[in-house]
Amino acid sequence: MLIKLKMMKSCLLLLLLLVLVLGVAVCVVDSVLVRGLKYFETPLSWQDAQSSCRRSNRDLALIRQAAELDGVSMTDYQAWTGLHRDSILRYWLWPNGLFLDHHYWANNGPHISEDCGLVAFFNRRFYGSSCSRFSFFFCETRLSPAPTEYVFIAQAKTWADAQLYCREHHGDLAEFSSSSSLDDAVIAYDFPVWTGLHRDGGEWRWSSGSSQFRQWGSQQPGAGDCVSISSIKKTMATQDCSARFPYLCYYDNLLLVKENKTWQEALEHCRDLEPLVRGDPDRYRNHRYDLASLQPGDEQLYATDRIGEATTDEVWAGLRFLAGQWLWVNVAQVSTVDLPRCPAETQRCAALAQQTGSWQARDCTERKNFLCYRK
Repeated sequence: MLIKLKMMKSCLLLLLLLVLVLGVAVCVVDSVLVRGLKYFETPLSWQDAQSSCRRSNRDLALIRQAAELDGVSMTDYQAWTGLHRDSILRYWLWPNGLFLDHHYWANNGPHISEDCGLVAFFNRRFYGSSCSRFSFFFCETRLSPAPTEYVFIAQAKTWADAQLYCREHHGDLAEFSSSSSLDDAVIAYDFPVWTGLHRDGGEWRWSSGSSQFRQWGSQQPGAGDCVSISSIKKTMATQDCSARFPYLCYYDNLLLVKENKTWQEALEHCRDLEPLVRGDPDRYRNHRYDLASLQPGDEQLYATDRIGEATTDEVWAGLRFLAGQWLWVNVAQVSTVDLPRCPAETQRCAALAQQTGSWQARDCTERKNFLCYRK
């Protein structure tokens, strides 16, 4: 009983020290990293897709292994049809002059400013849009008495350019006048989706981070400088970077701050981050930040990729030597790390090295970039 009381007293003193020195809330969470891949169906060029991802504090997808793609659905798309609004009577018509039955419209129908019609894969309903939008499209070939043949074209064009393409290569933009024709044609297709892999100075690089993942399709890589992954087969191919495809962003709750601060200043900076940071004004609302607590292994490897743009060789994270042991600022248990068991007085804060991905014991007064995480 006496030994147990002493242990409890020791734990209480340790927790009190953490609260006094670091100001931590005593809530043990082993892992703080949240990450994943998010699919966006709007076709954009590679550079515009990269900019779109980065506006929301993401980047184009970095893929490390095929398993990361298992839970990501990339089948949604919208595609032009022959449906359009008559310029005089303002009725919605098919290329053959027939009207569209109102119950095929999604929601409450198109806006008055929308003159061309798209069909959506996820609900097989029609949406109005500006005709200048870029989208995939459906062509049709009518060869009586044979049934109508529908062809899905995974090239993003305006409605007028899609119509011209269909008339040159098939027949016309598609007409869907029945549920059965929609069910037959509007199915899952294997089309390109942008990733962050691209050719830079003759070398393959990811938009951010690094990975050796390559899942090339047949006769790939080709001449293009930007890389897509197919929506169903998940094989990679080179493309012209100006082509417009849906895209895949990665997201996580890490934030690299490229300011040089001491460890304590970095801790305070993370905790003082404003609710609104940058990009989408609602993205960080009602969230708190802290120095990142990252366990060795996959999390540490991921964080090493994320700090590739740091302006210092090492970055601070939430690991510090206190009360005779290395501790995370969120009080999570520290798994095995390659750090001295009893570091010198001037080497009691841990920094993550860019090049090696290893933890290094450093003087807490050194000034470095640092890695925050959103709780």
